[in-house]
Amino acid sequence: MTTNFYRQAAWFSSFTERYVLSVFYLVFAWAYFLSVRNVWPELPQHQAGDFAEFARDVSMLVLMLFEGLTLLIARRAAITPRNAEELVIPVAASFFYLTYAMIDWLPPWLQNGVGPDSWQQPLQMTGLVLDTVGTLISTWGVIYLGRSFGIFVAVRKVVLRGPYRYVRHPIYCGYLFMFGGLALTYFCPAAFILVAIHYWLFYYRARLEETRLAEHSEEYREYRKRTGMVFPKLWARK
Repeated sequence: MTTNFYRQAAWFSSFTERYVLSVFYLVFAWAYFLSVRNVWPELPQHQAGDFAEFARDVSMLVLMLFEGLTLLIARRAAITPRNAEELVIPVAASFFYLTYAMIDWLPPWLQNGVGPDSWQQPLQMTGLVLDTVGTLISTWGVIYLGRSFGIFVAVRKVVLRGPYRYVRHPIYCGYLFMFGGLALTYFCPAAFILVAIHYWLFYYRARLEETRLAEHSEEYREYRKRTGMVFPKLWARK
């Protein structure tokens, strides 16, 4: 039973990442491209809040495009997922951001901003800055991860270059900034709750991946001692 599951998981993860999830990311990139293209001619007439949304769409377009193309050319994992948890949690974390579209459908007490109207523009602009910084960091991580990039928990080549010299999960570091920017933009109870759940899913996924890599790589165990998870360490663990 275990052998059969492992073989099925190996085939499923490889096929799904390359031919299904990559297409999802590219479709989302195309949707963001259409949104950017439609707004671009009228951008000078828009207000600060509309500009913030436009800039956010541009940053998501770049990130989704990089991730989709990278999944298409990703190398096969040396050791593929071994249980359903290592398949389900990564997908839930990767596509949980779709739940933010539900905010407008929730009761008013969940979707209404908790601050005065005078806070709206400063919060949106701060959120835009965080989102831009986060996108740059995440894209930097995807570029250096290259063909080792994947969605499911698996053992792949350990990358120690670029941002990976400082943190083990620079892509998630970027996501922290992006989600923080999203929370500031909405600044409502629903956004705070969804962002907290999203943080937790990515943290859970990172821990699953680190456990697998540490089991199979002495190099990774040493690497983990001297680097931070999402932020650089000020000192190495002995």
